Order: sequence, then structure tokens, then C-alpha cells
Amino acid sequence: MLCGLRRDTKSSIDEGPYSKGSKETTDQSHSSRGRSLSAEEYRGVTTVELMKREGSSLGLTISGGSDKDGKPRVSNLRAGGLAARSDQLNVGDYIKSVNGINLSKLRHDEIISLLKNIGERVVLEVEYELPPFVQNPSGIMTKNIEVCLHKEGNSFGFVMRGGFHEDRRRSRPLVVTGVRPGGPADREGTLKAGDRVLSIDGMPLNRERHAETLTMLMQSGQEALFLIEYDVSVMGE
Repeated sequence: MLCGLRRDTKSSIDEGPYSKGSKETTDQSHSSRGRSLSAEEYRGVTTVELMKREGSSLGLTISGGSDKDGKPRVSNLRAGGLAARSDQLNVGDYIKSVNGINLSKLRHDEIISLLKNIGERVVLEVEYELPPFVQNPSGIMTKNIEVCLHKEGNSFGFVMRGGFHEDRRRSRPLVVTGVRPGGPADREGTLKAGDRVLSIDGMPLNRERHAETLTMLMQSGQEALFLIEYDVSVMGE
């Protein structure tokens, strides 16, 4: 694999129906095809799997519950904790279920007890805010760059949101929403929040769901080559 080679490239990959700036997938579709999407339909759903040692914690704080104001959601990720190091969760994500147990009817204390006493394998059904569609304003152009990252545990040190959906209005590019301080992507220094991940080791992601992309990351080797799309200001145009 040419992981030692990084180069800028023109933004020529076929990113599919949710390419950033695509005329067909801008928010004009918010009211097209007969009806607008509800707030919940502008959220994505993915599966997060964590493996923890017996007696250890997940390193996250959950707020909400049936007796509280709002659905269960991640209110804090402890720096260095298992959840933060997994690079699969963001503060503000909603937790729909834990190991198949629906949380919608559980009180806050019941949710905390469930998480505290869960086994070593923890499977979370996570709902998150979809990245917004953004058309490139004048004075902004996109470029591509290949970035080689070395895995740390099962992660490369950044969080992504978005992915393919059969409903074009809910498809998004795979957008970097966070780069973990001190992690592989942060140490390499290229990747920034807002960048789009177009491919992994030459495999295009334009038809991949978020959960499928996470699986690809976990199953990849200790180093991987990412094709990244990013924005550049063009002065004087």
C-alpha cells in the first residue's frame, strides 16, 4: 500500500448522490417529494460496539430518561476513557438502546444502573444529528489529499458522521466531526473537523452506511490510506 505517499489531488472521485454541493441534495429537498422531514428524520442511526474490562467503566455520562427532560443522551466523554478513545461517539448523541434494551421507558437511575452493570461487550444503538448540507459559497473550492494514518487500538483518532441512506434527503458525506486530542489523526496533523472522508485504502465510501464504514475501519490493517476532501479559500476570485 502506498501509505508513505501523500499528495493533493483534484476533487474528481464520484462521491455519489450526497456529494458536498450537489444540486440534487441541497436543502431544497427538505420540502420536496411531497413532505418535509421531521426533526427526528434529520438524525442518523448507527451501532457502536465497545469492549470493556470487567470492573471498568465506559467513561461517559448520560443525561435524560423517562423521568427527566429529554431522551437519554451523551452529556460528557471522559478524556482518556473507553468511549472517548473509541472515536465513535460525540457529546449530544442520543442512546436509543443498550445491548438490545430500549431506553425510552427507563428512568435515569435505571439507565445508569444498566450501564454500570453491563457485561464486557456493550452494543449501543446511537442516534445523532446529521451533518447539514452545505453548498460551496463563492471563494471556496474543494481539494483532495491522501492521508496515511496508523491505528491506535481499533481507531484512527477521529469521529465521522453521515453516510449513505436510501432516502437521498438523509444521505450525507462522511464528515469528520471531531479529532481526538493526542490521537493518531491529531498527531499526523492534516485532518480537521468538517473534512469529508471519500475512501479508505482505495475503497470508495459513497454507497456505505455509517455503521458499515465503522466496520471497515475496525477491520483495516494497522495503517490505512484515507482520501480526504477539504475546503480551501480562494482569494481574489
